[in-house]
Amino acid sequence: MQCDAAITAAGQPSVVIVLLNWNDAAPTLNCLDALRQLDYGNARILVVDNGSNAEAVQPLMVRQDIELVRNPTNLGFAGGANAGLRRAFASGADYVWLLNNDALPAPDALTKLVVQAEAEPAIGLLSPVIHNHGEASRPNACFGRFDRGALSTTHSDNPQQARQWLAEYPGDILAFGTALLIRRALFEAIGGLDENMFAYVEDVDYCLRCAKAGYRVGYCFEAIVWHSFRTDPFLCPPYVYYYMSRNYLLLWRKLGGRPLFLARVAYWYLAQHLVLIERIPAYPAGIEGILGGLWDGLLGRGGIRDSARRPPWWLRQTLGRYPRAFLWLVGKKSRA
Repeated sequence: MQCDAAITAAGQPSVVIVLLNWNDAAPTLNCLDALRQLDYGNARILVVDNGSNAEAVQPLMVRQDIELVRNPTNLGFAGGANAGLRRAFASGADYVWLLNNDALPAPDALTKLVVQAEAEPAIGLLSPVIHNHGEASRPNACFGRFDRGALSTTHSDNPQQARQWLAEYPGDILAFGTALLIRRALFEAIGGLDENMFAYVEDVDYCLRCAKAGYRVGYCFEAIVWHSFRTDPFLCPPYVYYYMSRNYLLLWRKLGGRPLFLARVAYWYLAQHLVLIERIPAYPAGIEGILGGLWDGLLGRGGIRDSARRPPWWLRQTLGRYPRAFLWLVGKKSRA
């Protein structure tokens, strides 16, 4: 924080900024440099190292301006974040700002978030507007809504659309875990992120649980954080394909619903993944990630991905090799 933090802290709620570090300290150090420019006085920084190797965590061990927590193993985004949330709230924090370590907040971002949260006690989770690095005028696709008719998520980069969703679908608003301000009372009511999901979709689940507990998810349209998202959705690491494919199925299991409705949604979901498989024919590791995620999600397997466990051979030889044929079959059945 800036040198006059002790003066400006008077009367401000206590905020702990939680960053998750894993095997690469460079973005974390860049984020820490940005956090030193914040104009919020009553904040401190907690870095959770998620089982990194010694070389990756060493630059953080010499920092005097942070508290460092070291997890012995990789607990995923959900488990690592929860370690920070538990420690921060146990120390008396009023809010936790869960911030991606490769995000760069504007100097006044945290102040604006806290001001809005204090003015609206019904808000449990509050997100700033997220911009791509280097783009000051156009937001990223950071506003979201959960479509209960399709059990899927819809995103937009249009603030006007986001305001309309806030008015029309207050219980279905989604905020990315990229820069999420979490109220202490919400954490005490619903706990942390679902560690069974390990990584990805856990923020969707957390927002839905927030609404179910009687709190709102909100956006602070005046607060800005810069963070770049993956630009090519068809060139993801295999583990991303795996967790994204699996975790929506785990989410649906939690939500429940009528069997016939879930069957129709499942046909649609399978069709989307068959289209994805068809677009990456020369990426067998990615295809196995998708199929493994679908299979484990169907079986209800959560936690960290077992990279040694492959999807069944018959799944690889059917959906993995002939997605277009099965896409036609699924499409025909879903229209019946």
